[in-house]
Amino acid sequence: MDVWRVGRAGRLAGYLLIVGPACGALSTWWGVLSHPDPQNADSAGVATAVALGFAFFAWWVLLRVRLEFTTDTIVMVNPWGAQRLPWSRVSAVSLGNWGAQFHTTDGFTFTAYALSDLAGGTRQDDRFTEVRRIAEARLRLQRQLRDGHPRP
Repeated sequence: MDVWRVGRAGRLAGYLLIVGPACGALSTWWGVLSHPDPQNADSAGVATAVALGFAFFAWWVLLRVRLEFTTDTIVMVNPWGAQRLPWSRVSAVSLGNWGAQFHTTDGFTFTAYALSDLAGGTRQDDRFTEVRRIAEARLRLQRQLRDGHPRP
């Protein structure tokens, strides 16, 4: 199985979105321990909720996003959901502004955001070269199997 995730800068930003607010929440809880009063406890609760919100956002939008190639399926986990696309339905692969695009035999296009940096429209030509090489080899194999030709 081959797996690609958001680029290094995107993952770093995701981890910073988790660690920064978490440190802030820990510091407010430290304040509660040194000066226990209801106002400090309320502040610590709010800081914890904010830290959890940032952590969930970073995980959902950056850290869980991935593109997986299995023997039978392409799995694209994007911020809005996951799609499973059988290799038999794929006719071509290209690079768009938002990541790898898989064109299907019925005319639809699925985009995997995992190749973009921060999923923000940055093209990732170098990473796409590897994806294209593997995808085209799998597509050739699919065509050979469909046409009844033996594997080379």
